[in-house]
Amino acid sequence: MIGGKDIVIPAAATPASLDACVRIVQRQWPNARFEDAETGEKYSTYQELPVGRIRELLVYNSAEAESAWDDDRDDAPLNSMLYFILGEQSVTVVVDDPDSGDMPLILEGIRSLMGMDILHIPVTRGAA
Repeated sequence: MIGGKDIVIPAAATPASLDACVRIVQRQWPNARFEDAETGEKYSTYQELPVGRIRELLVYNSAEAESAWDDDRDDAPLNSMLYFILGEQSVTVVVDDPDSGDMPLILEGIRSLMGMDILHIPVTRGAA
């Protein structure tokens, strides 16, 4: 069961928003592992992610954390997994404790990036 605190960040409902969140996390967690929260499909690296198809994503800070969460062990470290949900007008990040460890840095990076206009500009094909 996933508990924690929901952090709702206004964002465009585009794959770019979720991708940007993952890139921010990857800076702090270079060995991150990923899981499509809807299908359970796992990805060992960021490059394997099918960006654009995922709307709910689990990000583990390491293979060890992923294993602990998969086994529902009590020794899963605090803030070792983030749950991202791409909504219509926001990205929700579920964390254990937003005030401990590297969470303030990660969350501030996400908030800052989601505020950038580039993520809110619709893509038009064939525009000159």
